[in-house]
Amino acid sequence: MKKTTSAMQAMARSLFAALVVASGTASAYTLSFSPSAQSVVLGNQATVEVRITGILPNPPTIDGELDGLGNYDFDLVYDPAIIRYAGASDGFSLGLAIGLGVTPDWLAGRLNVSDFSLEPSPADLLAAQSDELLLFTLVFDSVATGSSALAFSSDEKDITLGSVEGNPRMPSATLGSIEVRAAPMPEPGTLALLAGAGLIFVASSLALRGFREIEFFRRPRSPAGLTPDRHQRS
Repeated sequence: MKKTTSAMQAMARSLFAALVVASGTASAYTLSFSPSAQSVVLGNQATVEVRITGILPNPPTIDGELDGLGNYDFDLVYDPAIIRYAGASDGFSLGLAIGLGVTPDWLAGRLNVSDFSLEPSPADLLAAQSDELLLFTLVFDSVATGSSALAFSSDEKDITLGSVEGNPRMPSATLGSIEVRAAPMPEPGTLALLAGAGLIFVASSLALRGFREIEFFRRPRSPAGLTPDRHQRS
């Protein structure tokens, strides 16, 4: 009987602890790329959005904490042999903030991105946010054919996210990719058509030139090779 009571008490304590943990981490913060996969022709640019979902709606935790997003700081990695970082634009999702900061390492294919909200009222910032936020947009140049993976920091522990009150939040992250393909070659029929059009143009140019030369030699000339003066008195 004592063993049964002890077991039930242990189960109750475990269940209570699980509820506490669940209440303290109600949000399922998830970082992702949009689109998650895309394909561009070599020489063109690829644009990808970085978004976060699962931050709202959530009531305050048992400690009175608010969720939402107040700051972020993490790395993005890509293959620098396939694509090259070209620029970024802020999504302005943190209200009054320091602004998007990007520190690129072109050789390693790594970007450090960060922003920090300066909103004086966490509750106002939370009220202005939705469950899905656009953090920023990245632009890449394509430099070679192939496929480059897009990933957040290899260790999710290196991804720093904070609630609207600055309390740390542990996120999950998804992968993305950018494929760079070679420009398609024209079809044989198209090449033949272009070649035919070129030959017709050349033949027409030669024929016109020959006609002009014939007309030149047909013009009447004076014995001295000069055109007679029509106004000369007889």
